[in-house]
Amino acid sequence: MAALSDNRNDSRDVLMGVGILLATCVVFCLGMLLIWFATLRENKVFWTNAGGYPIWLRDMVQWTYLPLMMVAILALFVLSMACCSKIYKSIRFFVLESLLLLMCWGLVTTSGCIAFNNNIKNLIHGRDLHEHPDS
Repeated sequence: MAALSDNRNDSRDVLMGVGILLATCVVFCLGMLLIWFATLRENKVFWTNAGGYPIWLRDMVQWTYLPLMMVAILALFVLSMACCSKIYKSIRFFVLESLLLLMCWGLVTTSGCIAFNNNIKNLIHGRDLHEHPDS
């Protein structure tokens, strides 16, 4: 009877580990999307009709970048806490999850740096936020 209970706990641990790993992969893809959105946000040609970008993409970048950033940060915080708690019995899951989380935090941080780099330059030079000087 005890062996059956241990087998169920082992399978739950594996399912939880795989679920957390899949959630981290989804957040990784979200981080790559955020980097693309941040790059588009700071591209002067993206916001003009001369760039050839569709209006729906401009609207999506404008209205979804910050909410997606907040979702990614919240998800990474929860996944990091789950990884740091002792739910893993296998060190391999812990190492793999830790590496993926580190890459995800790097992507989200890079996205934030890209998005706010131009704004910091504008504040230093006394220009309006989101201004893209020609020179």
